[in-house]
Amino acid sequence: MTMLILCLLLFSTGCTSLTGLYFVPRTVWIQTPEDVGLVYDDVYLTTADNITVHAWWMPAQQDGVLEHSEEQQADAPVVLYLHGNGENISSHFRSIAWLPERGVGVLALDYRGYGASEGHAMMPAVMLDIEAAAIWLKNKAPEQPLVVLGQSMGAALAVNFVAAAQQTYAVKALLLDAPFSGFPAIARSALAHSWIGYLFWPGTLLVPSRWDPVDLAPSIGVPVLVFHSPTDQVIPYQQGRKVYEALSSPSCWFDSRGHHIETFSYDDLRAVAHRFIQAQGCSSFTGD
Repeated sequence: MTMLILCLLLFSTGCTSLTGLYFVPRTVWIQTPEDVGLVYDDVYLTTADNITVHAWWMPAQQDGVLEHSEEQQADAPVVLYLHGNGENISSHFRSIAWLPERGVGVLALDYRGYGASEGHAMMPAVMLDIEAAAIWLKNKAPEQPLVVLGQSMGAALAVNFVAAAQQTYAVKALLLDAPFSGFPAIARSALAHSWIGYLFWPGTLLVPSRWDPVDLAPSIGVPVLVFHSPTDQVIPYQQGRKVYEALSSPSCWFDSRGHHIETFSYDDLRAVAHRFIQAQGCSSFTGD
């Protein structure tokens, strides 16, 4: 959400196309799961509008060895991972690289325009990418519970996807790390960090709000776990609280620590996330 990108809001045409400014893709991979000792497969998906997008499938494994026991894995959850707005899965996957060794398979998706994925990212087209990933996962593991995990921009996309398709794809739970409350809201927040930003503030009125997580949260019917760090300098803590407070489904909140989306750098917060994914619910947590 850089200042340069947001300042371009005033000079862009077409309300929907403005959402493309929130996506900052990179096509070059920095690393792969193999670099951290994980077995993985390249997955290429065709979307409903005939775009090819790429993902990494990291099955459940122990020390780089696949867990082959069908009985052991029959009811194990699988995670659809949606990363933040910058770079690509190669710079984000470490956030979830610990899950396969805890028995949780992960499909990490690159939206259109990111990494090896074709196309150009904007709303609502990226939702077709997520749908294609969900279809692949349900075909791959039809009996295994599907949990959607989104960070930052990925959290906003996850809210949109689960609100619209939770029943179609039998989503069992949603995990959000550092969600923002709305597209116009995060634009205004970023502009507020500089006095010159106020010159561009009127441009945020052009940004569509129909995909705002705070408005869609009440329609989510599955359990939700929300993390947000009070020291997040990218997405204000209070925006995450607004999304959480708008939820009507059984939900739980945990303060994260550190900078933006550093949640899974901490073993105790990984443990919280793992418990939630395994249970697909908040019943094992006490308090807010």
